[in-house]
Amino acid sequence: MQEINLLSKSSTGKLPNKRTARVIMCDEARVLRELREERELSMRGLGASMGKSDSYVSQIENGRMDVPKGDALEKYLEALGGIGLKGFQERVRVYRQRRAPTYRDELLEIARRASDTQVKQILLLARTLIATQISFD
Repeated sequence: MQEINLLSKSSTGKLPNKRTARVIMCDEARVLRELREERELSMRGLGASMGKSDSYVSQIENGRMDVPKGDALEKYLEALGGIGLKGFQERVRVYRQRRAPTYRDELLEIARRASDTQVKQILLLARTLIATQISFD
C-alpha cells in the first residue's frame, strides 16, 4: 500500500479535513476501479445503485477514503454486478502478482492527482534534479 501524506497546516494552523488529508492508494481500491470500468459503469451510476454519491465512489477509488469492509464492501460488490467477496479477494491477489509498483508508477499517480500548479512545480524540480545529476539512491 502506498501512502502519500498531504498533511499541511493552513494559515490558521489547523489540519485539513481528515477525509482529504491523506491519500492511500491500495490494491483493493485499484481493483474496485478496474471492476467498475470493465462493467462500463460511471461513478455516478455505481454510486446511485448503492444509494451513495459519485463522490463516495471517487474518494474510495482515489485513496481519499478507506475501502469499505464487511457489509458495506459486499453491497459495493453487489452493485458491481454481484461479484462475491472471495472473487474480489482473488482478483486483488492476482492484481498484486502482476503489478509491482515502481517509483515511476508512483510519480505518475501523484502527477495525475496534482493540480496544474503542482504539476508545474514537480516538473521544475525534476528538470533541476536531472540537470544537476543529483542522486537519492
